[in-house]
Amino acid sequence: MAAFCTESDLEAFLQVSIPDGNASALAAITQASAAIQNYCRQRIEQVAADVLTLTVEPYRSALLLPEQPVTAVASVVEDGTTLVVGDDYRWTASGLLVRVTGPWRSGWQEVVVTYTHGYAVIPDDLKGVCVRAAARAYQAGLRAAAGGGIAGIASEQLPDYSVSFVPESAGPAASSLGASAAPILLPSERQILDRYRVSI
Repeated sequence: MAAFCTESDLEAFLQVSIPDGNASALAAITQASAAIQNYCRQRIEQVAADVLTLTVEPYRSALLLPEQPVTAVASVVEDGTTLVVGDDYRWTASGLLVRVTGPWRSGWQEVVVTYTHGYAVIPDDLKGVCVRAAARAYQAGLRAAAGGGIAGIASEQLPDYSVSFVPESAGPAASSLGASAAPILLPSERQILDRYRVSI
């Protein structure tokens, strides 16, 4: 799986210096990228010559390819017969594969499609969601480390050291639940991602 932002993007967003190859930063980016991919229900990054075998029900004239946008269709093979683009089928960037000469053959069958899909360059709005989600995860890790892994620290005091904790009655706030409470994707970010989400 591709990362949808880089350590440099995270550095620029947080306006801090992060050592190259920082394990926490890389893990945060990986987690954010995975959350985005899972929410969108597709790979997002460009995949060339992906081979997909579809089981087609009889008398359908259109199929929907699951990964979008579609940028090229190299071949479509219907029950062992290679079809000709334009004469036998057409395709759209939104993933629609239409049989031009009528429905696909009668009876259940296999259609094998080889196609290229996804983005060669990750769109800026999607990259922005990844950066913000990764930043929250990274900062949550820093807060956890500063508190010795103990959640719910409200304040600390020196000398002689004193610590106070958020009471459990405060509810499920991030401060009381610790790093585990950092949201992966906010509602406003999911709204941005909705344009890349594939319906099932």
